[in-house]
Amino acid sequence: MLKTSSNPDASRRNLAATIMTLPTELVTALQTIPVLARWSPGQWQIEQLGGVTNRNYRLRHAAASLDGGAPAEDFVLRLPGHGTSSYLDRPAGIHNNLQAAAIGIAPDFIYADAARGWQLTRFLSACRPLAAADLQEPSIRTGIGRLLGRLQRESGPFQHELRPFAIADQYFALAPQAGLRSLRQRASGIEGEIEGAAIPLVPAHIDPNPTNFLLAEDGSLYLIDWEFSAMADPCWDLAAIALEGDYAVDATAALLQAAGHPTDQAMLRRIELFRCALCLVASSWAYVEIAAGNGSDDLRRFAEQRQMSFGRYLERLGCG
Repeated sequence: MLKTSSNPDASRRNLAATIMTLPTELVTALQTIPVLARWSPGQWQIEQLGGVTNRNYRLRHAAASLDGGAPAEDFVLRLPGHGTSSYLDRPAGIHNNLQAAAIGIAPDFIYADAARGWQLTRFLSACRPLAAADLQEPSIRTGIGRLLGRLQRESGPFQHELRPFAIADQYFALAPQAGLRSLRQRASGIEGEIEGAAIPLVPAHIDPNPTNFLLAEDGSLYLIDWEFSAMADPCWDLAAIALEGDYAVDATAALLQAAGHPTDQAMLRRIELFRCALCLVASSWAYVEIAAGNGSDDLRRFAEQRQMSFGRYLERLGCG
């Protein structure tokens, strides 16, 4: 946060120096979004948060209230990640986030610009993101299942549709990867079994990894970062949780039950098919990010691990 000075010229120089160190789009957002533009960019305490498809910033300002108090302004500003416009529908993500917020499972916007992909929400200070280990906690697993069940049953329709093999093929067009493509060609039977069932699509988050869940002190859960969201098969989000948590059959059945789905062999089989397909989706997406210039070693390892998992699922499902 920029320190003020009694010397106006010094204050202006400090402000100019601060602005020069910030990304141009962040400065533009700070100067353009009405609730942020009440103060100069240099008056915000800015903390960059994690994220791959978004550039996330926590913005804090001790703003004086009308009664003389000093409540903290505390926001999260999400700007689009570089290169993500080639595979993300940002306006659809904002529309879908609003649908989820309307049923109380996602933070509402203070400001959203669909054309630019800007999103501003309150920072939920009384919440923490889930960790991978949390997925093994039965009460949290039940909470996740209930949230996803509510999303599927209660949300208004989402914009955009996603099917796992179709989106993986789009990723291949952006970033061909010979080894993964060879594996994909062995999965035609799995694709046919998934798509042949003609199950109605439902609102889906598409990327329900643990860090996108926020756990409140009262045990309630929120889901953030809806840029991938779309109408999709009801197994998509549930299989993603089962994959991330490496769930055995009993844990998968408990998740399905919490979400309001049957736990028979047909549904368990479909979850297994989707776990396989989502390894392909995740790996092909990660290679797109790498091709776009993301040099993260963690991302490279993730791409390779999901590719290996895809191969193992193909063997297990008889597509060797």
